[in-house]
Amino acid sequence: MSIERAAARGVVWNIATGLGARVVSLVGTLVLTRFIAPAEYGEVSAAVICIQTATVLTFFAFGQYIIANKSKPDVVFQASVLHFGLGVVAMAVVYFFRGPLGVLVEAPEMGRYVGGLAIAQLLDRARSMPERVLVRELRFRDVAIINSMGELTFTTVALATAWRFGGYAIVIGGLFRSTLTFLLFVRKVPRSEWLSFSRFDWKEVWGMFAYGTPLLFVSLCDRASQSWDNVLMLRMFGASLMGCYALSYSRAETPVTYVAERMGDVLMPAFAKMEPEERPVAVVRAAALMSLVVAPLGVGLGAVAPTLVHAFFDKRWAEMGSILAVLSCMTIFQPASWPSVAYLQTEKKPRLILVASIARTISLLSGVALLGRLGGPTWACVGVGIGFTVYTVSIVGLTAMVTPLPIGRYFIAVMRPLLACGPMFFAVFALRRFFAPMNLPAGILLCIEVVIGAVVYLVGTFVFARANVKELIGLVRGRRSAAA
Repeated sequence: MSIERAAARGVVWNIATGLGARVVSLVGTLVLTRFIAPAEYGEVSAAVICIQTATVLTFFAFGQYIIANKSKPDVVFQASVLHFGLGVVAMAVVYFFRGPLGVLVEAPEMGRYVGGLAIAQLLDRARSMPERVLVRELRFRDVAIINSMGELTFTTVALATAWRFGGYAIVIGGLFRSTLTFLLFVRKVPRSEWLSFSRFDWKEVWGMFAYGTPLLFVSLCDRASQSWDNVLMLRMFGASLMGCYALSYSRAETPVTYVAERMGDVLMPAFAKMEPEERPVAVVRAAALMSLVVAPLGVGLGAVAPTLVHAFFDKRWAEMGSILAVLSCMTIFQPASWPSVAYLQTEKKPRLILVASIARTISLLSGVALLGRLGGPTWACVGVGIGFTVYTVSIVGLTAMVTPLPIGRYFIAVMRPLLACGPMFFAVFALRRFFAPMNLPAGILLCIEVVIGAVVYLVGTFVFARANVKELIGLVRGRRSAAA
């Protein structure tokens, strides 16, 4: 099987299992909102942000290193020990300072959630290298199934305990998810491939840190642009509004997390196995397909957001409508950069990723703070879109400067599906205005909006994104031919 076919199969498995788990997760979240108030959800989110920030500060991309360098088991063992050991230090610091951190982010009750979240994070660290070994070998099916089982476990446990424990149910669900995925990954990968005890090769260790240090700052910028805006919203508008914003952001990221991210997981390992001259064409192709799949999901979610919130959430979450609408449209720019990022990682040029990440963080947080002060919560969400747009343009431009990547073809491939999304968005908006005087039940109106939006987008793709559609059809037919 060719590398492209293996990557395509990995994408299919990742998306199929991820979407199934996400549907259950979405339903579970709707039920959880009946037991967890926005302010309490905001407190849990603040604790998660502190845990994730500490995690990123000790993240040196050891997993990417062993993939890019096709490392032997003794090096994987060293990476495992370093990765877990640094995690223990990070979690201990957060737990010890949980009180002052809560005061700093104006969420004084968040400390009660830190202990359980820290243990779950350590379990995730312990399973990280076995997972990376599977990814390196393009065993995406195993990775997708295990991660989906983890998500289903989280949803089931959180729902089973929310009625009694409230916000703690999220922590309990996280512990069960992390424990299950740790056990399954450890069982799936032979210990000889990642836990082969050996003496430390300090030259190799230095190489890991040299490779990973720029990516640490990239991850920190990623975390800042994805989490610190929550802190800004908390400080500007309070815990209740921040809870609505945090939940809206996680729903808006559904196409990113469970479609684009699943596609992105296969890019770097696949590019690493290709010959250098094959990579530029593959990068453009990946960008075209990712945009074709992700753009309508993001814009479509934004189009139906007001109706969706009215249909499934109670009045406490009413402010989610406009926030979700803006964030869903804004986050579609995020995955457009991922093929270029994976390409730079494969070419071992992480410092360029860092430059673009710093630009994104500064523009995003500045935009959220400035527009939030001037226009309120909804306008603050526009700052998110500004940050991701700056990042995408800069990372693709930098990639084209140091590689043979055809920048014009790249942006054309990404923009075609976005043009097809325009008629869909306005069709749904007009439809909602048309039915407004009729006072239809929100659930029925939502179904009508989804169906009409999908039909309009499909028509639009054959007008604006015909080349992307042909690429997708060709890939599917190629896979069928290979299977035959």
